[in-house]
Amino acid sequence: MRLLIGQPSLQKIIGIAQGVVPRRTTKPILTNLLLEADAETGLTVSATDDELSFVGSTEAQVEASGRIAVTAKDFYDVIRNLPEHPVELIEHAEENMLEIKSGNIDFHLQTMPADEFPSLPQIEPASSHVYTAGDLAWLIDRTIFAVSQEETRYYLGGVYMECPEGDVLRAVATDGHRLALAEGPAPIGFTMPEGQILPRKLLGELRKVLETKHGDVTIGFQDRRVMFQYGPQTLMSLLVEGSFPDYKQVIPKAPNITCRVGRVELLEALRRISLLSPDKTGGVRFTLEDRKLILSSQHTGRGKGKQEVEVREGGGNLEVGFNARYFIDALQVIDTADVLLELTNHLSPCLLRPYQDEESNDSAPPASQINVVMPMRL
Repeated sequence: MRLLIGQPSLQKIIGIAQGVVPRRTTKPILTNLLLEADAETGLTVSATDDELSFVGSTEAQVEASGRIAVTAKDFYDVIRNLPEHPVELIEHAEENMLEIKSGNIDFHLQTMPADEFPSLPQIEPASSHVYTAGDLAWLIDRTIFAVSQEETRYYLGGVYMECPEGDVLRAVATDGHRLALAEGPAPIGFTMPEGQILPRKLLGELRKVLETKHGDVTIGFQDRRVMFQYGPQTLMSLLVEGSFPDYKQVIPKAPNITCRVGRVELLEALRRISLLSPDKTGGVRFTLEDRKLILSSQHTGRGKGKQEVEVREGGGNLEVGFNARYFIDALQVIDTADVLLELTNHLSPCLLRPYQDEESNDSAPPASQINVVMPMRL
């Protein structure tokens, strides 16, 4: 194998591929990337952890075709530290080495036989659908942060997607302490009789692939697997087994306190006040006094903080504790100038949603979103 390729394009594709490689595995070959050079397709890079697989191609000047496996971490570390000049990859089969040349820089990395790399699953869904990349990225950004990190609660380890009405694609994530829900237009002709749980790792890597947010994505389901194809890049993954909880039960039905506040003002205040929150809980006290929202925190042995946030509309009287991080994560992916906080009492969750001014001439957002944050004892 011998080829010449631009450093930026090589770094981009292996940057995505190495994210699929498992951190811990009993199969050493899975820590490798499979490199395949072909005069027609250029350089193809593959990676898998046995559940999630990535295949992507990029242009390259191929002088000699070939297939080798090289350690993902070492290869990525070398490439990302090279200058933005053409990179030459040369296979030395007799030495089991891959030579990486860029100007006066020369590396040799140990390789493994390509035949040891596992065959990737071939998904041929009975039907596939085209979805706008920007809309899919929008849904991922507004839900993935709420996915549970606990391995024991595997059924919460992904984003639940459903298309109940046929014209709306809904994404939901929860870790038991908060919930994020976003809705966007469904692909034309798309059907999903039963909701599916898409793994957090899959969506994290998919979001890297959809970095530009341009063009369309092809989506297909087959035999408990899902496939996303975006240009010359394909991600395939097993779906999460198990039943997603009835998320509708935790969404407040009729809050009796509603207040409108500035999104950026609330976000910045929470970042400041949470600096002195208790280390383990990240708790911040929300005190509503008519048209004022007072945020306060106290850390034993370190000090305390307080800031008042203007309530632009609504208000009430209530004192309740919340994890500041949950609000910060949600506020960072809301686009409107103001947000609505909808509350009932100190034992009930807060419903956080974007505020849309009916008199505004601004165009409507591409979809809707809500966030639910459970209260905590301070």
